[in-house]
Amino acid sequence: MINSLPCVLNISANDSMGLAGNHADMRAFSAMHVHGASVITATTAQNQHDFFELNPVSEIAFSSQLMALKKQDVFSVVKIGLIATGQQARTLLDSNILAQKLCVLDPVLAATSGDMSLTQERIDAIKLLLPFMDVLTPNIDEVQALLDVVIDSKESLVNAAKAFIDLGVKAVLIKGGHSKHVAQDYFYSKDISFFLDHQAFSSEFNRGTGCAMASLIAASLARLASVPDAVVMAKMQIEAGFKHRFKIDANSGSLGLQPWTDHLNFDSNAKLPVQLPLLYGNKTERHLSFKPCDGPLGLYPVVDRAHWLEVLLPLGINIIQLRVKDLQGDDLKNEIRAAIKIAHQYSAKLFINDYWQLAIECGAYGVHLGQEDLELADLKSISEAGVRLGLSSHCFFEVARAKTIKPSYIAFGPVYETQSKDMPWVPQGPNGLKYWRAHLPNIPMVAIGGIHGERFVKVKKTGVDAIAMISAITQASDPAQSALDYKSLFDHNIRFN
Repeated sequence: MINSLPCVLNISANDSMGLAGNHADMRAFSAMHVHGASVITATTAQNQHDFFELNPVSEIAFSSQLMALKKQDVFSVVKIGLIATGQQARTLLDSNILAQKLCVLDPVLAATSGDMSLTQERIDAIKLLLPFMDVLTPNIDEVQALLDVVIDSKESLVNAAKAFIDLGVKAVLIKGGHSKHVAQDYFYSKDISFFLDHQAFSSEFNRGTGCAMASLIAASLARLASVPDAVVMAKMQIEAGFKHRFKIDANSGSLGLQPWTDHLNFDSNAKLPVQLPLLYGNKTERHLSFKPCDGPLGLYPVVDRAHWLEVLLPLGINIIQLRVKDLQGDDLKNEIRAAIKIAHQYSAKLFINDYWQLAIECGAYGVHLGQEDLELADLKSISEAGVRLGLSSHCFFEVARAKTIKPSYIAFGPVYETQSKDMPWVPQGPNGLKYWRAHLPNIPMVAIGGIHGERFVKVKKTGVDAIAMISAITQASDPAQSALDYKSLFDHNIRFN
């Protein structure tokens, strides 16, 4: 069987030392199991210590490469690195090769070994390309040069990111990996913003890190990741690459990027080569503490009315969620209070979906939030009230943020396609759960989405702490018996009949 690979078109320069530029890009593509094609913009004369010359290719050489690849256009993503001249930017736009592509731009303005020539011309060339870029990945120095600003505070950083959006860029990742103890990046788009942290590593043997980061993002996009997910996946690979750096002499080397493990086909016996970064929308999320759940979890019904607790909790179920979507005001508050009263009678763990203020006011055991609620919810107040927090997650970006917040449990789904609501995320299946179980060994994990029948047994075997169920119980002909059957399956691993 011949495997089909996603393809990325890479437009960048060659590094004569083979550590940065197109060489680093190709290593990144290979690590992500993506094919990379190249349009070379320049050859550079440099080594680890000195930069000698930037030699742009001729206009004919540049345009003919573009023409050849446009005639065999198999690319879903274009990654752009060093643009050597203003004419190259104009030729690139005139070629129309960027049309209907996802485009990532790493605005290379200097080399690790020294300055390059034609800086102002190349700044102007980059500005021509900005309105066509889906992701821009400048470092702090490049931000300052492109915008003619000084970045000396969080406010100036955020303002700079917004300025790029105003110039037409859809999302920007400002790389700040120069701190002594932590490498912190900042992502901003019109929809979401967040910080990414990982441990700072020695500056030795790290040539081509910026090139690799942009190319890893491009490769992840080619693998159909969302932009936030692509950024997180790239950060995971970069940190692993730092831990596996290679050297070619005492002073020269680069990142040892690891082969990407597909989470949808994860083998629980395989070594986990990458780790999730810290990801947070604000610094408060890094310093939260939520009470753990008391005792084991198990079968986790999700119901829409308090009366369901009177049906299910006498069966020995010890965790349940009240998800009410059609009540408000006093009717909603009374429903929550009724559910809390019943849960207290059976010493059950009751989580209130969404309504965190009422959960605090009424003294609920816990609250369950989707990540779309995080911008509005006061997590610090939830924590200080002693209310447990359950947090949904569906993808790399959301799992990384959830792990940073450290809730009482993390719910992961959809495991299978679900009929309860439309979801844009790809169902993860049992192998996806195994992957996240490996990443979250010390955080209780709840599986949810399309789980019923034989699927229940497969999900239980992944090692999750709870399995949330909605329609498989509440829409069953005999809900109580269905709940008993699934509880037995979870508690005793009985085969489903």
